[in-house]
Amino acid sequence: MKNNTNIPSSPIYFNLAEYCLFGIILGVIIGIIVYFNIVNRKYNTVNGFLFGGKNMSVISVSISLIASHLTSITLLGVPVEIYLRGTQYWASALSLIIVTFLSAIIYLPVFHKLQLNSSFEYLEIRFSTHTRTIAAVLFVISKLMLLPIVPYVPLLAFRLVTNPFAGRITAVICVMCATLSAVGGLRAIISIGIVTTFLAIAGTALPSGLALLPMGFKRMWELASHSGRLVLYDPDPELEHHTSFFAVTLALSTNWLWKIGLSQGSLQKLLSVPTITQARICLTVACVGVILMKLLSCFLGLAVYAWFAGCDPLLSGKIQKHEQLVPQFLNSLSEMFPGICGIFIISIFSATTGCIATLINSISGVLFEEYIRPWIPQSTREPTCCRIMKLLCVLVGLYCASVVWFSKDLDRLQHVASGVTGVTAGTLLGLFTLGIVFPRANCSGALSGCLLSLLLCGWLLIGAENALATGALTFQGKPLVVLACGKTNFTFVANVTNTIPVTITQLPASKPLQSLFRISFTYCPFAGAISVLLIGIPMSYLTGKSRTESMNPDVFCPLAQSMLHKSASIRSSTVTIEAMAAHNTLEVHMALDEALRHLKEVIDR
Repeated sequence: MKNNTNIPSSPIYFNLAEYCLFGIILGVIIGIIVYFNIVNRKYNTVNGFLFGGKNMSVISVSISLIASHLTSITLLGVPVEIYLRGTQYWASALSLIIVTFLSAIIYLPVFHKLQLNSSFEYLEIRFSTHTRTIAAVLFVISKLMLLPIVPYVPLLAFRLVTNPFAGRITAVICVMCATLSAVGGLRAIISIGIVTTFLAIAGTALPSGLALLPMGFKRMWELASHSGRLVLYDPDPELEHHTSFFAVTLALSTNWLWKIGLSQGSLQKLLSVPTITQARICLTVACVGVILMKLLSCFLGLAVYAWFAGCDPLLSGKIQKHEQLVPQFLNSLSEMFPGICGIFIISIFSATTGCIATLINSISGVLFEEYIRPWIPQSTREPTCCRIMKLLCVLVGLYCASVVWFSKDLDRLQHVASGVTGVTAGTLLGLFTLGIVFPRANCSGALSGCLLSLLLCGWLLIGAENALATGALTFQGKPLVVLACGKTNFTFVANVTNTIPVTITQLPASKPLQSLFRISFTYCPFAGAISVLLIGIPMSYLTGKSRTESMNPDVFCPLAQSMLHKSASIRSSTVTIEAMAAHNTLEVHMALDEALRHLKEVIDR
């Protein structure tokens, strides 16, 4: 139960050194913008804007791929998840390894051979124009809903270190920097990604290390162990438990497979290197880097719990929701180590700028390729096409800044956007997988699978939203206590966490439901992808298998190509055997005719 005593926490504003550091980082970002928009205009073409001329270095692309995962969810959300539900999220490292392997051997070879400006162009080559249009609409809608949410989380963080108006201005500055970076093209985005990666490592590792100085690693580990937060394997089969081992490995793999292997932003970076071998090296290096950042975020979550083990800020009234937990932790830590809060928030600013720039660049590329290029003359010059995409970047950025500035509260939109993004990610992953892996799938199977998957996942999403609103669906967490508020002795805090029964401070337990609405949001992408395959494959066979003989073999993954080659060899062997049998039969008949003719001549004589 929440403590009625409200203990306000005075915000710690940026000091002079933090403002100087923020100004330096902002100056670096502005310098990148000026260089790639004014000084270096060598890549003022569609190819240069979307792919950086396709001659990027492996190191820069690898670091940029790492930066694309360093969103506010990783820096702010993962520590909160560890704080509330334990370390089962570490299994996401296994998901990343599986996803990287599948992307390198299934999806990357197809798109690297085809070299398409828009990933949705593949669906027209493989299935039909209608399939391509539906998929592109789903992508644009989901990304436009998600885009204003990305700067919203750092906006909440800035509100704790400055006044709300200044925080809103900072969020809009972040959006405008991202927009101008997107206008600079992929090379500008990759440059910002390099800055983001190093800032994120510093902003995550430093608070964790400094928080251990008063207590030590051993005490932090004991506090986490006593509270049940050291979870290595949680085989809970309940579908509403979104932090079980299967939810983290299976469900997150689906979402990340779409983001890493098929999303427009990732494909632009992977296609910006000359060869597929270099692209696979980029994927491998990025996998190692992202795993490192995920584990650092998990470690930060344990440090945050050790810091607040005996006095939960939400239950004690210091914060309004657990999303403010990490900024509150940094506020407390800044009293001992001035400047650490500024470093973390500046890393969030940089990461958010890079993430928004990638989204804006990919959205403008899809909008141009799908809805503008078909209507302009084919003789349109490349610089003109590039200017159109830059104009689209500006328009999308203005839309994002307007929503951030005029919206009073984006909490509800944040929840809905996350659900819609999960539904569309699963459906699009299933659609691309159907075309790349299953050669016999046809247009009818793809369309029916896509539409029915959207209906199914939309029904689950709406039902789960209603269940959450009515309290029929809640998420369990680990025990939280407030009996040690005001105590700074970590030995005393450990004793308190040992003696408090779990039932006193545990979050509300899930109420039983009589429908599929118990399924966690984490499973929505997985359900969407599986439903596309389960519906699309049988429907393709019922309506007539696609004729693979007339298709470009590059639209299939290497495994599917080898299967087609074997089946073609078997068919040719069968035809050869039948022809030989027919030829032998003809020779037998001719020999019999010759023998009968000789016999007749003998009889006549």
